[in-house]
Amino acid sequence: MRTLFLAIFLSGLGLPALAQQFGGNPSSVKWKQIDSDTARIIYPAGLDSLAYKVAALVHQLAASDVNSLGKKGKKIDIVLQNQPVVTNGYVGLGPFRSEFYTMPSADNFDPSSLSWLRQLTVHEYRHVQQYNNFHNGLSALMKILFGQEGYAMAINAAVPDWFFEGDAVYAETILAPHGRGTLPYFLKAYPALWQAGKNYSWAKLRNGSLKDYVPNHYDLGYLLVNYGTEKYGYDFWQKVTRDASAYKGLIYPMQKAVKRYSGQSYRQFRDSAFHYYKDIYEPATPDTTLNILPVDEKTLTHYFFPYQVSADSLLYLKTSNNKRQGFYVLTGGREHLIRLRDISIDEQFGYRNGKIVYAAYESHPRWRWVSYSVLRILDIKTGQQRSLHPRTRYFSPDISANGQYIAANKVDLEGHSSLVILNAENGDLVKEVQHDSVAYFANPKWLNDSTIITVLRNKNASTCIGRVSLVSGTIENLTPPSPTIIGTLYAENDKVYFTAAQKRKDELFRLDISEGQVFKMSSPGVGSYFIHHHGEKTIWSSFTADGYQLQQKTDNWQPFSMADFISSSNGIVSGDLQTDISTASLIHYPSRKYPKLTRPVHIHSWRPNYADPEFSFTVYGNNILNTTETQLYYLYNENDKTHTTGGSLVYGGLFPHITVGSDFTFNRKSTIDNKTRTWNEWNTYAGLSIPLSWASKRSYKSFNIGSSYYYRSDFNKGEHQNNFRELHFSYLSHRIGWSQQVQSTVQDIFPRLGYSSSLQFRHALNTYQSSQGIGALNLYLPGIIRNHSTVLNTAFQYTGTRQRVFGNRIALARGVTTKDSAGVWASRANYHFPLFYPDWGFGNIFYLRRVRANLFFDHMLLFNREASKKTSYQSTGAEIYLDTQWWNQYPLSFGFRVGQRLGPYTDRKPFFEFVLPTSLIPR
Repeated sequence: MRTLFLAIFLSGLGLPALAQQFGGNPSSVKWKQIDSDTARIIYPAGLDSLAYKVAALVHQLAASDVNSLGKKGKKIDIVLQNQPVVTNGYVGLGPFRSEFYTMPSADNFDPSSLSWLRQLTVHEYRHVQQYNNFHNGLSALMKILFGQEGYAMAINAAVPDWFFEGDAVYAETILAPHGRGTLPYFLKAYPALWQAGKNYSWAKLRNGSLKDYVPNHYDLGYLLVNYGTEKYGYDFWQKVTRDASAYKGLIYPMQKAVKRYSGQSYRQFRDSAFHYYKDIYEPATPDTTLNILPVDEKTLTHYFFPYQVSADSLLYLKTSNNKRQGFYVLTGGREHLIRLRDISIDEQFGYRNGKIVYAAYESHPRWRWVSYSVLRILDIKTGQQRSLHPRTRYFSPDISANGQYIAANKVDLEGHSSLVILNAENGDLVKEVQHDSVAYFANPKWLNDSTIITVLRNKNASTCIGRVSLVSGTIENLTPPSPTIIGTLYAENDKVYFTAAQKRKDELFRLDISEGQVFKMSSPGVGSYFIHHHGEKTIWSSFTADGYQLQQKTDNWQPFSMADFISSSNGIVSGDLQTDISTASLIHYPSRKYPKLTRPVHIHSWRPNYADPEFSFTVYGNNILNTTETQLYYLYNENDKTHTTGGSLVYGGLFPHITVGSDFTFNRKSTIDNKTRTWNEWNTYAGLSIPLSWASKRSYKSFNIGSSYYYRSDFNKGEHQNNFRELHFSYLSHRIGWSQQVQSTVQDIFPRLGYSSSLQFRHALNTYQSSQGIGALNLYLPGIIRNHSTVLNTAFQYTGTRQRVFGNRIALARGVTTKDSAGVWASRANYHFPLFYPDWGFGNIFYLRRVRANLFFDHMLLFNREASKKTSYQSTGAEIYLDTQWWNQYPLSFGFRVGQRLGPYTDRKPFFEFVLPTSLIPR
């Protein structure tokens, strides 16, 4: 939830990253602002109360000295985004701004019972403080030399991502009640590894794996930050990060700073931290005898939300590193896939009497910030699925016993949560229940036809199990409101089964409603989730180092004190620093309109780059609402020795994108009739485009269409300037593209199924009678073995006149070089497959995640304008690719190619080529 300096995917979901969406908000949105001394809160009209709360809390956080990283402070622009149904937030550089997604999580364990906006503000403003206080030494110099993106690159290389996120989680834990450092759910990752005896290398813990479960940098970071503070004092990390961001010691600055202030080497510090936590967690061996299914030791596999559908059939949701999420039934030891699940943002689903109900993710084609949570009903006997009303915001649904009604949580654009009852046939609203003290109605379950059981996440940061009468609309607390985190529910026969946090583990509980008595049943491992009860046995998913595994046990419920249940002390945190500053008093700053075109040319970064054969230096700009994008650039082409200066601007605030640009190239040369023509060239262009992309059902789609007008003027110079005509001509370029692909799994090299197609036509308007048409099609198909990929490409280009002023735009056969032709048809066949997953690295610099190969065959046909003369070229060979990670966080894939030309060549020697990224500097 920090900077999105690199494009990322929301972990485990295959959803496109929503950070820094260009032109992502509807043009109809009216924006307002609250401008304080510490932050400018920019928000859609109607979110005034949320904006005032954020402004007040930011002001209080800026004034606090608890666990300070320093005194430096720079005002931040914070944009509240209420349209997405995804829970997230980030602080980014390029430009310096933050965006808060106001949608709370449907999962009680992640983040916590704490108000989502309150926790988000504490967490994200900690990132603001990090960026403000890491402006030291070489990092500060990089900002001067290359702007905000240069500064981001410097501090990301000096200060590891585990510190950024671990420190932010630590801040939310000590500055607001019930932060993630107090949650067993958040802390379970490393104890699971230790219990399984998985002693991974530091390189693997830092960089992850495509085959094994490895905790993320949030999990690692919190443990190390908390340990450093507990052991060496609250100012330890302030001193360490000050020296690291200044590059004191230059090489490995973070490691040297840790040693300087702890007296231990970086390795010793890490080992000491892990030993500290291992002593806290009691050693235990997972009880695999309770497993319903054998553990897949080759591929990380998870099982969620078991439901017993008959005496010998078990329903569950299954996903793995090489299979998409799907609903399965286990009968007689054999597993049967009912249907792959539509794209979703969580695993929760409800089941009764042969019907599954769940919430699927959908997004708006044009406005990328706008997304929806739409209910699906699936018949497990027929595999048929239908959708209820589109463009809704319903979550965690459950279906009634008679199949006529659905209970769900609804969150509106103002952030208000309500319990809704819907007609299961047509999706119409039957009843809606709200309460002033309830912030979120989580995981509602039908107890009977007139009663709903739900977890109430209250506005005072407490939780409890509530009973809602659909007849009267009244809400009754079945457990006292308390800080105890209560997870998903299952209700039957006047009993509620659930998971709740107790000390350092999430345990299984049962509440007998009529008696008001709580019972507990012990289970092995580090946490038990998604409880279900059938007959005299309890079924759940146990979190392990090999994924969530289904387990079951004959009932053995023991009475448990309600007083102990609601007063359990959870988590691991340096207690002497805990203080609650999250109840900030509102400060009534004036609210006023925020014009959409505020600072349209907002320069933030500048940097050089090299993409063969061009050296460039580019200045970048984006406004805060990200509706304008500006570039000013200089290019030097080392092939033709030319210099180019230019600029472009894109406006994305309307339905079509509007693009304008111009560039001037000095000293272009060509030889005609033994005379050298020298000229300066001026190109100007303007265009409209409509970029559409959206998620629906089980695939991602995109459709793009646009047209641009180009005008070129040549200005002859040199001794032969009068021998050549100066050219002044214009042309139009039209393009259209369509693509679709299914979700990818962790191990997929390319989508298992998908395609992309495009057409482009360019034609001159004066001076020349020239045109060019280009078409391309890419197909992504399964390989022989899962996670193998067959990729087929074909492209066609034809220039219909002898006056060919448009250059080649399609890729030729690999290893083939040839002169320009009137027509080109090229096709490629590729078969990609993984070789092995080394999970190996060295020096905190290089990490090798995967080695993969590709076998290819290319065919190319060149022909003249009349197509009477054709020349065929072929090549075949193999490629080896290395999927790597540098400095523990920057992914980079590169490789080498060996091939054989098969066309009309007398030289049949194999060719060798390196396959490098087009740019080594990400943006």
